[in-house]
Amino acid sequence: MEVEDITLTAITAVAAAAVYVAQDRIRNVRRRQPGVFRKRTILDDLSEMDIEEMFRLNRQGVMEVYQLIADDIEPLSARNYAIPAMVRLLAVLNFLATGNFQPSCARLIGISRPSLSRFLKPVLKSIKKHMAKYIHFPATMEEWQELKVGFFRQGGMPNCLGAIDCTHIALIPPHNREEQFRNRKCYHSLNVQVVVDSHQRIMSIRSGFPGSCHDSHILRQSALFDRFEQGNMPEGWLVGDAGYGCRSWLLTPLSNPQTAAEVRYNSVHIRTRSVIERTFGMWKSTFRCLSKTGGFLQHSPELVSDIIIVCAILHNIALASNVDLHINNDLPPEIPALPAASEDSSEQGNLIRQSLIQNYFRTRETGTTH
Repeated sequence: MEVEDITLTAITAVAAAAVYVAQDRIRNVRRRQPGVFRKRTILDDLSEMDIEEMFRLNRQGVMEVYQLIADDIEPLSARNYAIPAMVRLLAVLNFLATGNFQPSCARLIGISRPSLSRFLKPVLKSIKKHMAKYIHFPATMEEWQELKVGFFRQGGMPNCLGAIDCTHIALIPPHNREEQFRNRKCYHSLNVQVVVDSHQRIMSIRSGFPGSCHDSHILRQSALFDRFEQGNMPEGWLVGDAGYGCRSWLLTPLSNPQTAAEVRYNSVHIRTRSVIERTFGMWKSTFRCLSKTGGFLQHSPELVSDIIIVCAILHNIALASNVDLHINNDLPPEIPALPAASEDSSEQGNLIRQSLIQNYFRTRETGTTH
């Protein structure tokens, strides 16, 4: 037993010595070769032009978003090289703005791809929490009247409360639900309902429906439909394309105008509704992650829905901050909706549309309209 005890003690001592030598070598290597960290982009180092190009917001807009979410996304660890909240925000903004795949975006900001993947969702969730502050209808009758005046000056449509339409955002679908997300153009997408004012500000957004869903179906499933049907909106109407039914609060174009007044109504309707087409073009040009030109979003439908809503919030912040937004000509055309079914229209809606045509767009003998 004594020999065995001596042998075991010797073996233990040798093992301990080996571990000590290995640890000492690691410490020496660390002293000789300190960790290498890529320089991280700091807002103060960038010009106004660089900020708008990289993040689609100006300095004022970036700081506004940062102040909203800093407490939510600031790293809990006090260790050196913990990624600051501002860097996390800038990385996500650049990803949304450029549509680049994450490795490219991460390299630009100076963080790793796993790091960006890790905090993309928390940053989006934190911004989305403030959706009601930035995406909403007017709160007072004065604001509603101002909105109506804006539409009338733009296209000549009286009592217009907003322009409504849907747009498709491409994504890689879940394998077990591919057909649900396949749209009429045979690629996979979410179909997103949006209502805008005459200044291209997004007032309402409904995201999360698969690309196979019809525009009128999405409207019927939305709280917006219930608000109008229950009379909880001001007097007036939205304007929408033939993908919607004509209702007392939603005017659509005539499929076959016959009279001069009907032709005039359709012309004014097109001019008024064109604001939402321009909004989609501006929105997807500003945030390339929303356009097929930026690549298909490779996230779950739920996370893609959050991306869409956050881009709507950022769009409104950019407009309010007077960022000069443009429409690029390389965007693919929007997918036109199939005509709505006859049951989507109401008799009252058709009567109100016809009354508007006769009482407002009919030409007097003097050549004026009333």
